[in-house]
Amino acid sequence: MNCLACKQPNAPERNYCGACGAPLARYCAGCGFRNGAADRFCGGCGAGLDAARRAEALAVAAAPAATPSPPPGAASAPGAPPGLAELLEAARESVESAPEEADVKVSQDDIDNLFGV
Repeated sequence: MNCLACKQPNAPERNYCGACGAPLARYCAGCGFRNGAADRFCGGCGAGLDAARRAEALAVAAAPAATPSPPPGAASAPGAPPGLAELLEAARESVESAPEEADVKVSQDDIDNLFGV
């Protein structure tokens, strides 16, 4: 099976290209069946896959030629769009750098009022 993004030949059992990491198979949103990258209709339920194909083609066309490696410790799913690791790392940094709130003291009266007791 040739990769749609870089045209590299890959073994049929692969889900992602060994050369560029692009997805080689598409899973049906309706039934979860694993379809080939070139399939137009789902082999499990017969649903059309053209909408998913157009979205994938747009994502491949918009992706940069060389994907930078994610920073150490960044969580990234296989086949995730480029930049996802950077977004996750930025979110992690913003949470880590957020100022901690001071301990809040709550009285029993406050709790009773909250629950209507």
